Amino acid sequence: MSKIKLMYDVINTMKEKEVLSGIFKAEGKKDQLQVASFINEFEKNLLNGETKVKISTELDLNGKKVKHESQTEFTMQGCCVGNRHHGLMHHMHHHHLDQNQEDIRCGGIKEKLTKLAFLLNIFNQIQVDEQEDKSVMLSLNLSEIPDELKKVLQERMIHKTMPEHHRHHGFMKEFCTLNDPKVRFSLWITKAREVEKIEVTIEGKQIDELNETHDMNLRAELHLV
Repeated sequence: MSKIKLMYDVINTMKEKEVLSGIFKAEGKKDQLQVASFINEFEKNLLNGETKVKISTELDLNGKKVKHESQTEFTMQGCCVGNRHHGLMHHMHHHHLDQNQEDIRCGGIKEKLTKLAFLLNIFNQIQVDEQEDKSVMLSLNLSEIPDELKKVLQERMIHKTMPEHHRHHGFMKEFCTLNDPKVRFSLWITKAREVEKIEVTIEGKQIDELNETHDMNLRAELHLV
């Protein structure tokens, strides 16, 4: 089965959806003890921008326990309303321009080629498992990430989690600095070429300020309905 043709069919199918809904769950463990849990139930109308979100968060960092629940409804204004294709392309266009500008500042063509080579290598490593019911599971194991790309990813993650008023950012930073991280990515695609579920697991070692080693584990799952 051609991976390129498969992904082309999935993208074309998903971009025609008028409503996107599902649930995102993430759980983080430190030395086998749960230190973070995040649940986000969402529903978004891609035609008019109406969005419903229900969020539940639990954190236990260094003995400090935090729980938060919220539920909200809002309408995305601007390019997304009334034309889901225009909204998607508008977002991608601006993201591409911003990304190009950042790439130029961070090393230009050499860094872009390094990233492209890494992405092509990842794509080549993806395993395709076609089921009897014509559904497909894609899987990818990343045990070795090039040092250059690892540094870029860590810097971007740390940059995105700088605001200290978001307590869960401190937990995310711990996963940005793991030693020898192992990443597993799985994607389930239905017979109709719709994304059904995405699962990501990250495991690695963390060395704290006291030079003590901790086992870190993060599992995230996105289930679309």
